[in-house]
Amino acid sequence: MATVAATARIDSATASRWTILLAYLAAVIVAETFIAIPGGSFQSIGLGLHILLIFTLMFLSVLLQSKDATLAALVVAASLASLVRVFSLAVPRYPFVTPPETNPLNTLPWLALVSVPLLVSVATVAYVQGLRPRDLGLRFERWIDIPQQTAVAMTGIPLGLLEFFILRLPPSQKWVPGITLGNLVLGGLAIFFATGLSEELIFRAILLKRAVEGLGERAGLLYVTAIFASLHIFFLNGIDLVFVFAVGLFYGIVVLKTKNLWGVIVSHSLGNVILYLVAPFLWFG
Repeated sequence: MATVAATARIDSATASRWTILLAYLAAVIVAETFIAIPGGSFQSIGLGLHILLIFTLMFLSVLLQSKDATLAALVVAASLASLVRVFSLAVPRYPFVTPPETNPLNTLPWLALVSVPLLVSVATVAYVQGLRPRDLGLRFERWIDIPQQTAVAMTGIPLGLLEFFILRLPPSQKWVPGITLGNLVLGGLAIFFATGLSEELIFRAILLKRAVEGLGERAGLLYVTAIFASLHIFFLNGIDLVFVFAVGLFYGIVVLKTKNLWGVIVSHSLGNVILYLVAPFLWFG
C-alpha cells in the first residue's frame, strides 16, 4: 500500500510539473507568434507576454519552493528563455549607423551590448542555484575531451552553411561591410558572447540540467529543445524550425553524453559566424 501511495504521489507531481511547463511553452509560442507577425505592429504584445512570463515564473518558484523544490528551480531556469527575448527587444540598437533600428550593420554592436545583461542574469541564476562551472560543463576533466569537443565545435561550419541555404537571407542583411580579419574577430566575439556562450549556458547547461532532474533525460531534452526552437519562430520558416529543433537535440545529446559544454558553445558560435558574416559574402559577393 505504501508503494502504491508513493507511486501515486510521484505521478501526481509529474502531472503537475507538465501542466505548468507545457503552459509556459504554449505561452512562449504565442508570444513569439505575435513578435513574428510582419510589420512589427504586435511586437510589443509579444514582448509584454514574455515580461509577464518572467515575473509569473519567479513568483511561482517562491510558491513551489516548499512543495516541489525541483520544479521551483526548473521554472526559474525556464524564465531565462523569455529573458533572451526581452533583452533582444528591449535593449535599443546602439547608434553605430543610422537609422539604428533598421541597418543590419548595427547588429554586432547591439549584440555585444545585449550579451552583458544576459550573461549577468545567467551567472546570477547559476550562483543562486549553487551551480559551479563543473556543473555547467565548463571544465575539461580528461585529455580525450579536447579532440572530442573540437570535433563537435567543427560541426558549426556545415550547420551554419545549411541554415544559410534554408533561410536564404537577402544580401541586404549583411552584418559587416566586408570580410576582413578585424570584422571576423570582432564580429565573432560579439556572436560568441551573445549567442554561443549565453544561449548554451541557458539551454544546454542550466535549463537542460533542471529539466532532466524534473522530467527525466528524454522528456527533459525534448522540452528544452522545444523551447529553444520556439524562439526561432520569427524567421517564419517551417523548415528552419525543424532544422533548429534537430540541432537543439544534437547539442543536448552531446552535452548529456559528454558532460561538457564547450563543443556546442563553439559550434553554435561558429554556425552563426558562417550564417551571418561569411556565407552572405561567399554567395552574394
